[in-house]
Amino acid sequence: MLKTCMLLGVACVLLQVAADDDFGPGVWKVQFIEKCDQHHHKFIFDIKQKKINRTHDGFYGDLKLDETFDDTFGIRVDICKHVDGGCKQYQVLSDDCFINFVNKYAEENAKVALTFAGVYPPEFPIQSNDYEIKDYVFDYSELPSDSWYGYFCAKAFVLKGSEEVGCVEVHVEFMKIEEDEDE
Repeated sequence: MLKTCMLLGVACVLLQVAADDDFGPGVWKVQFIEKCDQHHHKFIFDIKQKKINRTHDGFYGDLKLDETFDDTFGIRVDICKHVDGGCKQYQVLSDDCFINFVNKYAEENAKVALTFAGVYPPEFPIQSNDYEIKDYVFDYSELPSDSWYGYFCAKAFVLKGSEEVGCVEVHVEFMKIEEDEDE
């Protein structure tokens, strides 16, 4: 559930990254989402993506919070763009308060994800507990239809001070709309 909020924030952040690449109308696709190396991370989770159809993905996951997730946690998102020769550093975004970051980039989507995880009211702080999210449907049509084309990787780190306590890696692509997709 926390990772789903991070996914939503990362997707929205990627929409706001400026570059010299082609810009225009297109469609977003989450290619895959995976856990980062977690041997030293406090937040242990599992998340799975299931393609529902061309415009929707479903996300399933679980998270164990050993302490209240509040405004003492921050976030850093390292974004790179896949180019010939590897993934080139694109931008780093951060906020000392994870909650402010989510509210800025994905407030409504986060509320829906928190609701699916059984968090009532669906807002921060989130109390320590075991959470499971089922059948959360991510609708790509809710994302802006104009952006920079390319294949991006974003590693989103949850921070407690300067310590990385959680991480998720999301690979997304923004593609030009093909003529036959409009019909």
